[in-house]
Amino acid sequence: MIGYWISFGLLFPFILFAVPYSKIQSVKMFKIKMTPEMDKVANMRVVIMILYLWLWNFFYMAMFTNNMVCKYIFGGLIMIIIFMDLGNAMSYPRQKNWLERWLMVQDFLVGIVLTVYLIYIIPNADVKEIVIPIVAAVYGGLLTLVGVILTIKKSDKDRKEDEIKKAKPMFAYNMLRQEPKLDIVVQRVCMSDTSEEVQSECDVYVELENSNLSSFEITRIYHDGNWVIVEGNTTVLPSSKCLLNFRFSDKPTSLFLEIEDILGNKYYYQMFVLFLGVKSSNGMSLHTVREIKYISSVDMENIIREAK
Repeated sequence: MIGYWISFGLLFPFILFAVPYSKIQSVKMFKIKMTPEMDKVANMRVVIMILYLWLWNFFYMAMFTNNMVCKYIFGGLIMIIIFMDLGNAMSYPRQKNWLERWLMVQDFLVGIVLTVYLIYIIPNADVKEIVIPIVAAVYGGLLTLVGVILTIKKSDKDRKEDEIKKAKPMFAYNMLRQEPKLDIVVQRVCMSDTSEEVQSECDVYVELENSNLSSFEITRIYHDGNWVIVEGNTTVLPSSKCLLNFRFSDKPTSLFLEIEDILGNKYYYQMFVLFLGVKSSNGMSLHTVREIKYISSVDMENIIREAK
């Protein structure tokens, strides 16, 4: 018995120093740059974990002293904490990694084993017969609730994916064989910001034709090693057209278009130009766009990096 009490007493300072040490080593191992807010949250979790492990230590004391009241007090508190954490984790919208999912399963199994043990040690058989169906009903309700939560989360995820698909820009383009002339009354035109313009040699015109699904906004164009803001009639409504004009000096394979949908998601497209063999009205080489293809941000950055 003395050995149990010694281990019980030594576990308190061990937990007190082991948990903060684990936090420090984790930050070093994963090279996490802690902001003041992140450090504050991490320290709060350290304190909670210390108190939680101390509670397990008290339950250990109740086990070797065979104190029935302490077993139910500390064991019940542990069960409440476990299932509250599981409930919060299940309702939290962030996608869980494999370690978090494994810890959730582990906590659930520990809670089940602890429940079975606390029911098993009930000394009165009549009380045990009453408690078992109650606990079974509670667990059945919890599992049903978890199923409902998972169903709602999946439905919400599917709905968001459908919204993203519907909002994704779907447009075509029209090659222009000659320099367009603006209509006297109405003309939707967007162009690269001339205030940031480099000494250009090529003038490009292309007509974008949007589908009837959703609107989008033309935000930036990448040319000559820089992202340039687009100004003018940048919002392209469903089933409408917009004349896009920009200029560049060299590297015609490094021309990219940034488009933003109504949900704020950004999409990138690589543009390939075609020289029309004539000069524009301002004396530059007149081009149109012969191809526009979707490109991921990673592939785009690789092309930009190789071009520099």
